[in-house]
Amino acid sequence: MSVSFRAVLAAAFLVLSSGPGLGHGGEDHAAPSPAPAAAVPHAAQAATVPHAAQAGFAAEGDAFQVVLLPGDDGVTRLFLAGIDDNEPVAGAIIDAETANWQGRAGMDAAGVYSLAWTPPAEGADVTVTIGARGLDDLVLVSGVLPPPPPAVAPAAVEHWRHYAVGGLIGVGLAALLLLSRRRGAAVLALLLASGTATAHEGHDHAAAAVSAAPPGTVVTLPKATQFLLGIRTVRVEPREAADTVRVVGRVVPDPAGYARVQPSQPARVVSDANFPLPVPGQPVRRGQVVAVLEPTLTTLERSDKRASLYRVESEIAIQEREAARQAALGGIVAPKTVEDTRTRLDQLRRERQQLVGTALGRELVTAPLDGIVADVHIVPGEVVTVDRPMIEIVDPTRLRVEAVIHDFALAGRIAGATASSRPSEPPVPLTLLGVSPRVDALDQGIHALFAVAADSAGRLRVGMPVDVFVATGATSLRTAVPREAVAEYGGRQVVFVRTAPESFEARPVRVDKVVGSLAEIDGVHAGERVVVQGVEQLKAAR
Repeated sequence: MSVSFRAVLAAAFLVLSSGPGLGHGGEDHAAPSPAPAAAVPHAAQAATVPHAAQAGFAAEGDAFQVVLLPGDDGVTRLFLAGIDDNEPVAGAIIDAETANWQGRAGMDAAGVYSLAWTPPAEGADVTVTIGARGLDDLVLVSGVLPPPPPAVAPAAVEHWRHYAVGGLIGVGLAALLLLSRRRGAAVLALLLASGTATAHEGHDHAAAAVSAAPPGTVVTLPKATQFLLGIRTVRVEPREAADTVRVVGRVVPDPAGYARVQPSQPARVVSDANFPLPVPGQPVRRGQVVAVLEPTLTTLERSDKRASLYRVESEIAIQEREAARQAALGGIVAPKTVEDTRTRLDQLRRERQQLVGTALGRELVTAPLDGIVADVHIVPGEVVTVDRPMIEIVDPTRLRVEAVIHDFALAGRIAGATASSRPSEPPVPLTLLGVSPRVDALDQGIHALFAVAADSAGRLRVGMPVDVFVATGATSLRTAVPREAVAEYGGRQVVFVRTAPESFEARPVRVDKVVGSLAEIDGVHAGERVVVQGVEQLKAAR
């Protein structure tokens, strides 16, 4: 029994000692981990990384960026973008030349061109001559290689071997437990201690979870994807900007383009199919009927009005008979008498029309100007008074901005202003109309009134709160970028700097000063290009 036990124990120990060799998935868990590979140059990555179909061979000139992407169909795609704005360049004349070939590119789309050429296996240097936007440029793209062959999927892992080894270990453990409790317990402890040697699929369960990429990370984005996402850049350079102060403002209508329609007397709103009530947003023209009113009178007032109407109608009947009698007499009646009768008859008819049309009839209320209905405060059947507006009409092309200034010294140094409702939107230019000399009793500030240009008024709405950036002078910014270029990334403020045609670095920066739509930042150098459009897409592409 002891001999058989020793044999089984030796076999179990032999199996356990070979645990590091039980790596699966084609991996050698006993071998040391290879050292990390050195960084591959951008051009070589196109031939080595799995996403070679998206990588390109890039170079920059004085005015343009060029990315070459060889294909399997005998055609090499050429992506052309501006050096500063990263905008696709259309309508360019492009000639390419190598040691054994030359040709002209044809345009497929804006910024995308085709060359009927495939690089040789040993690679080639391509000289690209570009003429576009009134500029000429010469770009050398080095080491252009053909597309790599398609990757072969690895063979399937034979898991049955691992199941067989596990079954043998289980049988050995059961035999040991049957032979001796103590000896079996010891072997069981040994088996449990060696459990870490059975990691699967090369996973390192002790490794920490991968965190988000920190600032300083380089994001690689193919030029075709940049065109699709609309990535745009600007050149960092010193700028002169107006020194501004932000104050609170509100959009108000221009009095010449705003109307409040009110009744001339207490009346009831009447529903008339010929003149339906307008709805907010409906355009109206000057003189268009916007409401139908019926005066509200007491019983005594209505009796007095009707008595006046009866009196006028009686006098009209008398004058009509008199006019008919005078016409029958012909030349016997003096002409002056005939003229007086006719004048009196016209006066009585107008008086009757006024009594019927206003006091006892319906009143048609018309729009005093052309514009858009901003609000309607009435419904059919409602009784309105003279102090209550029924309908508001505004001309959306004629707006103003009212700003509240609490720095009284600043009120006398206003040189101009801009308004913005959101930081991501371009500011709206304003023209100063005047500054009130009075301090408002409600907000304890001085009100400044600005006019909005007609072509910019469509971005504002009446009553909208806005930030007004009041210009008080000029200031110099060392490294100025648009405010939308600065983003939060990895818990810090960064800008994305284009370091290569297809590479962007998340550069940590410090915002020193914000002047209007520009920000002075520390962390970039003059001449570098930062992303101003597509920042969120680059953050998501890390």
